[in-house]
Amino acid sequence: MYHDFVEAFGEHHYVGSPDIDDTILRKEGIDRIYDTYADESKFGVIENMVTLLADSLADENLGSISSRLFLEKLGKLIEEKSTTEDRKDSIVWNCWKEGVPIFVPALSDSSLGLAVTEHYIRFAERGRSPLVIDQMKDNYEILQIKKAATKTGVIYVGGGVPKNYIQQTAFLERHFGTPDAEHEYGFQITTDSPQWGGLSGCTFEEGFSWGKEKPGGKYATCYCDATIAFPLIVKATLERCKNLDKRSRLTFRF
Repeated sequence: MYHDFVEAFGEHHYVGSPDIDDTILRKEGIDRIYDTYADESKFGVIENMVTLLADSLADENLGSISSRLFLEKLGKLIEEKSTTEDRKDSIVWNCWKEGVPIFVPALSDSSLGLAVTEHYIRFAERGRSPLVIDQMKDNYEILQIKKAATKTGVIYVGGGVPKNYIQQTAFLERHFGTPDAEHEYGFQITTDSPQWGGLSGCTFEEGFSWGKEKPGGKYATCYCDATIAFPLIVKATLERCKNLDKRSRLTFRF
């Protein structure tokens, strides 16, 4: 979501080589993600925007908020400060516009988290109450989505923390007294295989043992680069589903 936020303000990621001397890139202020390059100085400008947003939210005395609400505020900031051309492909902005919640369960492990940390430290040093992003509120809010649905399915693009975060909503709902709360269908796109023990490669069948997926449900795994498979799936969905704009959105209780 951070990299999406960067692009929403007209900055870019560049195609480079994975074989370059990274000490040279460090001297030039270039960050590398395999064969993708980014200008660290430009990233710093964007991070400062996030820090200032956290400052303003703290001034509103919001207390603690979920990552979902913080990402909503980022979407509103894009609306107010970005250009129509730069924001049109932004995930954060489009989700804000359409009322689609974004949860970031590992927010502290990101440049967004680092920017909020800078705000937090500066406010604490001045004896002021900083903005607190409460990840337990994330659990509470996403559980509301799970409970509001008569049936749930899951889509995993890759894995790691976000994958288990969605899986465990079934466990959490069952913990609060709802029987048979498992997800009933889903698909995942991954390049990882299960034998290494990592979450990105775990199968849906493994989720049966935890009570996160339902035996007898409909599940499929596609072993492919997500940039190839996911656009094809999205295109097919848009062609087949004609009433997506008519769905209502959940209003969260705090």
